[in-house]
Amino acid sequence: MADPAAQYTAEALARRFELEVVGDGDIVVEGVCALEPGRERRLAFAETARQRDIAAASRASLLIVPRQLIDLDRPVLLVSDTPRLSFARVAAVFERPASEPGIAPGAVVAASAQVAPSASVGANAVIGERAVIGAAVIVGAGGVIESDTTIGMGSTIGPRAVIRSGTMLGERVVVGAGAVIGERGFGLVPGPAGLEAVPQLGGVRIEDDVEIGANSTIDRGAIDDTVVRTGVKIDNQVHVAHNCVIGAHTVIAGCTGIAGSCTIGSRCMIGGGVGIGDHVSIADGAIITAASQVPKDIDTEGVYSSTFRAMPARAWRKRLALFRALDRIEARLKRVETKNGISGDPL
Repeated sequence: MADPAAQYTAEALARRFELEVVGDGDIVVEGVCALEPGRERRLAFAETARQRDIAAASRASLLIVPRQLIDLDRPVLLVSDTPRLSFARVAAVFERPASEPGIAPGAVVAASAQVAPSASVGANAVIGERAVIGAAVIVGAGGVIESDTTIGMGSTIGPRAVIRSGTMLGERVVVGAGAVIGERGFGLVPGPAGLEAVPQLGGVRIEDDVEIGANSTIDRGAIDDTVVRTGVKIDNQVHVAHNCVIGAHTVIAGCTGIAGSCTIGSRCMIGGGVGIGDHVSIADGAIITAASQVPKDIDTEGVYSSTFRAMPARAWRKRLALFRALDRIEARLKRVETKNGISGDPL
């Protein structure tokens, strides 16, 4: 949701994001738009010289362009070596929802909680004992911030999100609607009368500039904290179990499940629906494609997959029949090799 109150001059954006201004730096924009057809008082971007005609005709008031488009006949341009990245960074300043500072009617704030004057606490939100809510934090309607929790400056907690006791969030963290951070981990041990719960005494530490999608869950640690490092981006409906450590700037797509005590490296890309087994370590920079299963450590940067692509159902059933027959096929092959005096590697 864009902030309707946000307005920036081209010169101000150039200074903030280290861009070069060509033309009238006093032109004001109040949001972003697509390059074609574009909108007045909005910013768009072009990436290549092939977009020259579209960029020239765009109704956008301000464009971010590569250096090969610096000669466009426009009132003002922002020049970048990486226009798409620069556009993403600029667009982020308009993304933060507008919210008036203060505590909305119906919100419940404990007497021992510290809420910064510039923070916004939505209707029916709950702030627990000794919680610390930093400057410019937004807690959405129905959000729950439990006791002894710290929310860093500029963070946004979505509607109905729950931040359980003892959780620490850094600055500019975004938690989507319905997410739950710091729930007890799924720790069980067999006992004489069945499974018994293992106390989950750790917490969760979320570092700066992390995004956690709607309805995602991150469990607190059993003893040590679960840790999500700087710049991690987690999609909707992702589960991170207790005692995991997610390395800086890793990206995790929707519906992925990460079992307990995993260590995920920095700059990893994990596709949607991936399942990662407990106590698995994944190297920095690893890419795991969608729906893969990861039961063992990945020690080297690279691209990893473990699933079949979709195929017609009849073809899949034929392959499934072969899978089920693999033991018999292997035994038959060994008999043939033995009969013919062939010594081959085992399958």
